Amino acid sequence: MFNCNKEQFYFLVSAFCSRILNFNARKTKIDSILVIKLDEIGDMVYSLHVFSYLEKIYPNVPISLLCKPFVLPLVKNISSIKNIFHEMPFDKKYSIIIELRGNWQTLFYAFKNRPLIRLDRGTVRISNKLKGLKKHEIYTNFDIIKPLLPNDEPLIFPQITIDEKSVYETDGFISKNNLKKFAILHCGARRILRQWPTKNFALIAKLLSTKYNLKIVFAGIEEDEKIIDEIIYFSNVDSIKCIKNFSLLNFAYLVKKAELYIGNESGPLHIAAVMNTPLIGIYGPGIKDIFYPIGNKSKVVHHILDCNPCDQIHCVRPDNPCINLVTVDEVISEIENLIGKSN
Repeated sequence: MFNCNKEQFYFLVSAFCSRILNFNARKTKIDSILVIKLDEIGDMVYSLHVFSYLEKIYPNVPISLLCKPFVLPLVKNISSIKNIFHEMPFDKKYSIIIELRGNWQTLFYAFKNRPLIRLDRGTVRISNKLKGLKKHEIYTNFDIIKPLLPNDEPLIFPQITIDEKSVYETDGFISKNNLKKFAILHCGARRILRQWPTKNFALIAKLLSTKYNLKIVFAGIEEDEKIIDEIIYFSNVDSIKCIKNFSLLNFAYLVKKAELYIGNESGPLHIAAVMNTPLIGIYGPGIKDIFYPIGNKSKVVHHILDCNPCDQIHCVRPDNPCINLVTVDEVISEIENLIGKSN
């Protein structure tokens, strides 16, 4: 039976509206495209290949993007994107609207302005659910735009376009801190139930420093500084904090140079995956497979309980949440699988 929550109800309405809007789709010239992706960092990372496809199919058609402000660095260097909005451009009509992640406002806009073609996440998600499929985000985004593609179009992986300024700045950071062989640890997470205990990160930092001779770079935002300082105190290792005046593109280039990345489920983890860095993702309440990091250099440690998936806010095991079930030994085992037993 189809158990319909709020998100699924939106998907149903969105899919129905697309069927109506596309019913009498006219074979006319495509002169503008609007992509809607109101989502988080990792979700945006796994949608970047959409713009590569659109540029290939419609090389001279300008693309506009509606997204959240904090993902701007990930998309600002994509040459096919001519306009980036953070609020709905109600005064503009588009030939194609592609809703990778929208809301009721964007749905109303599409129904009011009647694009020639509307493609939406709801149609794909409902189809997958009815078929019993749980696809990774890169496949979901690919499936959304599939009606525009040739039948034999292969899947390509997302890529982050890094500008010369970001490369120059990050090379300066690497040189200043004498980073030759280093590992990046990202200890923060947007939700507390995704945060692996600091004492465990301290043990891993100590291991990487003493056994693998890797300098430790702690990445994060200013809100993470307290737990980073705690980890540095308990591990007592030579380390660098990378939390201020560092853009997502600076981070992407830095993580590309790293020997290893270890972190909780978060946006930076997926940036590391796209940059093809050997990594270990530490998962708690995350959904299996769908939001795992991509690539054959990506490892995940994840204990999936009967209560998974959850809302990641209200835990039925508050004294011992699932993220705490991930052991240091399990992470060490994956380190050995990725970079060997020692350097």
